Amino acid sequence: MIEMKKEKNGNINKIINKRNLRFGSYSFVLTIIVIAAALVLNAIVSAPQIREKLKIDLTSNKIYSVGEKTGEVLKELNEKVEIIGLFDETQMSNSSYSQVIEFIKDYKAKSNMIDVKYIDPDKEPGYIQNELDPGGLLGVKKYDFVVRSQRRSKVLSTYDIFEVSYDQSYMPYTSGLNAEYAFTGAIRYVTSENIPVVYYAEGHGEGDLETEYSELKSDLELNGYQVEKINIAAVERIPEDASIVLFASPKQDLTSAELEKLTLYMENGGNTAFLLDPIQSNVKLPNFEEFLAEFNIGLGYDVVFEMASDKAVFGQPYFFMPTVVNNSINSVLDPSKFSMSLVYAQSLEILQNEKEWIKPTSLLTTSSDAIGRALFEGEEDNEGPLSIAVAVENLGNMKASKTVVVGNSYFVSNEGMNITDTGKKFLVNSINWMEEKEADIYIPVKKYTTPQLQGITQQTLTILFITIIIIVPLIIMGVGVFVWLRRRHL
Repeated sequence: MIEMKKEKNGNINKIINKRNLRFGSYSFVLTIIVIAAALVLNAIVSAPQIREKLKIDLTSNKIYSVGEKTGEVLKELNEKVEIIGLFDETQMSNSSYSQVIEFIKDYKAKSNMIDVKYIDPDKEPGYIQNELDPGGLLGVKKYDFVVRSQRRSKVLSTYDIFEVSYDQSYMPYTSGLNAEYAFTGAIRYVTSENIPVVYYAEGHGEGDLETEYSELKSDLELNGYQVEKINIAAVERIPEDASIVLFASPKQDLTSAELEKLTLYMENGGNTAFLLDPIQSNVKLPNFEEFLAEFNIGLGYDVVFEMASDKAVFGQPYFFMPTVVNNSINSVLDPSKFSMSLVYAQSLEILQNEKEWIKPTSLLTTSSDAIGRALFEGEEDNEGPLSIAVAVENLGNMKASKTVVVGNSYFVSNEGMNITDTGKKFLVNSINWMEEKEADIYIPVKKYTTPQLQGITQQTLTILFITIIIIVPLIIMGVGVFVWLRRRHL
């Protein structure tokens, strides 16, 4: 009996030892798993590249994330692009620039062709002059961003990156982040091999490109155009690389020699754009009229008053919202939703003709209640509906030529864009039509719909997410396993 009891006790001890070994193995394996998970999570949090790729944008409008269109641009990159912020990024945690700093990280996370760095001009005073803008042509200054490749550079200012709106007291405030539109457009601009050149005409009292239309210039560059100045009277002929010649609010007429050069350019397939405000003198523009007649366009020589109450802005009939005509040219803008405003515009007339090779298309019109008040005494007012912008294709020469004529320039001036900047999209879309380019760079502004939390960065939100969703549950699970194992041994 004693031997049987010993044998029985021995078997029980073996079973207990096996159970202890099995549970001890479980404990050891679980411990290893928890330690490994902790090491992996620590590596993720510590490695900037991995952390940036795994960031989760918790904002409602994805303010820290690039969109699909930007992703396509980044995938096509085959050369290095630098994004250089001209300020000390460590001092920007409580400013709107902190959002831009976090947003740009997504470019670097999605493409190894993007390099981002920050240089404080106060600490390196010679950097701008020696490295970025030796000739002073770009106008680089502190708090700008410079996007550059081996081909060229593009400067982005605060006005390019943020959307500025005005309250009822006409006080400016930052209403949205336009950074994706700006940076993605700049990347395309600095990496494009062949860039169409838009020549901005001077010499007829036009507004200065650098001071009055600098935002339009920047926007054209963001859409893949190079903008240069030209004085047609001072050149033998319009350069062969001219894709478009743009006139913005000329006050004086073309000379006969300029008309001849412009006509030759048109007959060889050149494209033109005219932004023609109501004239402020008693002198008409017969040479401009003669050129536009080749496209069956006439000038209204009036000021448009929109009498329809739902079209006039603030009840002022000279400040109105034109109808964006639904056609193949405007389709990219989605006319049912797109709106813009014009101040002090003139009407355009589509002349009667039987020329099959002239194809005019109205782009902007007024209501039937509108009136074009004649500027010259003795002439009759023009009755609505009136055309305010017209696109025309002339197929009557050896090469097809296109033009876009708008009875206003103020809507794309710096001052006009302070009221609303949607008009620039309309003009760029029209220019894209002339160049047969797809308007694929339009990226909506990311509106600020909720109060901004100052001092909380995307990195902080990411760490909080990992801690709450992953680390805390693992700790709870580890404690639970430990307690369970302890109880099994009791």
